[in-house]
Amino acid sequence: MIKKLRAVTTAEMLIVLLIIGILAVMALVTIKPYDKTFKWLYVRMYHALETAVYNSMMTRSEFPQTSTEFCDMLLEYINSPENNCNAGDLSRDAVDFPEANVKIVASNGMYLWIAANGGAPYVHTEVIDGSTVSMKYYVVFADINGNRAPNVAQRPEAIMEQWTSESKLVDIVAFVVTEASVVIPIGPPEIDTRYMQAMTIYPPEDENRPEGNHSKPSTYYWAKNDAWGRGKSISEPMSLDFREDFPADGPFYVDYPEANLVNQTKGCTQSNNLVSPCYVKIEEYN
Repeated sequence: MIKKLRAVTTAEMLIVLLIIGILAVMALVTIKPYDKTFKWLYVRMYHALETAVYNSMMTRSEFPQTSTEFCDMLLEYINSPENNCNAGDLSRDAVDFPEANVKIVASNGMYLWIAANGGAPYVHTEVIDGSTVSMKYYVVFADINGNRAPNVAQRPEAIMEQWTSESKLVDIVAFVVTEASVVIPIGPPEIDTRYMQAMTIYPPEDENRPEGNHSKPSTYYWAKNDAWGRGKSISEPMSLDFREDFPADGPFYVDYPEANLVNQTKGCTQSNNLVSPCYVKIEEYN
């Protein structure tokens, strides 16, 4: 008796390879998140905070005066199956992030801590045109991938070293949340597009055709300089240098590259206490 052997068809082989490929990608993302994964998670956290702060402050007459009130305010718009606004605050100088101090566990698994000044907001001050201006703020630390590794804000080998595009990504990031309802990125995401990108929005050249009046995606820091240069204004919190409030040897202080000049050819201006017609927009992850 002749035994017939059945060969594997091309279609069957392609299906098997497709399944193997999908499983491999899932494993790699789980074990070693790619840059796009961090960018998606980071921008998602940024916009969640931005939405929560903006909408909550619309119904309030003043900025929360305690970290507990601030935490409760965030919970009005951040879904959380587990939270403890009475957990202890961290300092903006923090390098350790204990689970016991987690204020909010978001529904997507992200951990949120709050840094406050003895339970009250911090106050950032700058001298602009000879006058001292100030702005209240809290710091929100977020572990953007929850309890998955590496669970660090700064890797041991990176301590006292300048952050570069070759630095290993970390998953604990920081945001300054100001009384002006503006959320400001702090630390490596300011200069590293693996976390986020930003665009300078220019004034429209033709009011009937407003589209296209923006820069190419770049770093947040570069977009800021494109819009305002070295200009400072209390009415534009993103122009202020909150970086100076963090320790120079900490994970949220980065060395800025040489600043570019304000983009006057696109109608941006560099004048203290005057609002430039240009502004910065954090790019949505696509």
